Amino acid sequence: MKLHGLAVSNYYNIAKLALLEKHIEFDEVAISPSQEPEFLLNSPMGKIPVLQDGTYYLSESQAILFYLELLKPTPRLYPLDPMISGRAQQIHQFIDLYIDEPARRLLGAAFFGQETDAESVESIGKELKHNVAALSQIAGFSPFIAGPDLSHADLAAFTTFGFAQAIMERLHGPDPMSKLPGVGAYMEMMEKRPSCQQVVEDQLLALDKMLSANA
Repeated sequence: MKLHGLAVSNYYNIAKLALLEKHIEFDEVAISPSQEPEFLLNSPMGKIPVLQDGTYYLSESQAILFYLELLKPTPRLYPLDPMISGRAQQIHQFIDLYIDEPARRLLGAAFFGQETDAESVESIGKELKHNVAALSQIAGFSPFIAGPDLSHADLAAFTTFGFAQAIMERLHGPDPMSKLPGVGAYMEMMEKRPSCQQVVEDQLLALDKMLSANA
């Protein structure tokens, strides 16, 4: 099995965490998003990550996680309890739509030298704070974000919370997670997991290499 993409990407790292947590052997293939016809055959929107299982290719992180769960049901990332499972899916979708999306608008300014202004940073900072406050209504931290056990929602939370915080920190904006009580202890708990430690270490190395190349 191969995972195509870049270690700097939070969506790539969601899929990578799932593979690590499920103890599935895989190789990493470093490739950037592309609109080249050959790449679009396996990722119709030209995005990463892309999972390759033999001759089978699958894009979109949520689809990849669902496939891995069916392929190797244990350890579980999709809770059996319908209410907890529904909550996990709600949280994961919320994070993709309302935490990642606003933060991603400032990605170019934070890491690639694109121009922005203080008003844009402040506006997106306010939007993120509002959305995070809404997330606090459904995030449980008991101790994981959707319930007592690790779920796919935690993989999205750990990678995307860090992504949003890094963007705002680099642009001297407000901490977007300040409206989510308990998130600090939660992130510390997640950081102790071997899978998260490996992903963070690989991400920092890849980020340092990318920034050095763009300097």
